[in-house]
Amino acid sequence: MPTKEQVRGAVRTGSCTHSWVSVDDLADELQIPKSTIYGWKSRGLGPAWVRVGKHLRARRSAVDEWLDSLVEASA
Repeated sequence: MPTKEQVRGAVRTGSCTHSWVSVDDLADELQIPKSTIYGWKSRGLGPAWVRVGKHLRARRSAVDEWLDSLVEASA
């Protein structure tokens, strides 16, 4: 996990290479209720979430990896 100084430096220089997804974004993408995502989170399922202030975000890459694992598990 990056330190606060690393995050601040990345924001100042624009060098942050991560794309972030909100609960709303993922719910819209999967066409499911936000409550389902919150339920998964509370049970330790789904992508890893990071709290940024009062907001939850997941790295786009973590969401994609998690979705890929679901496809592989169902095959």
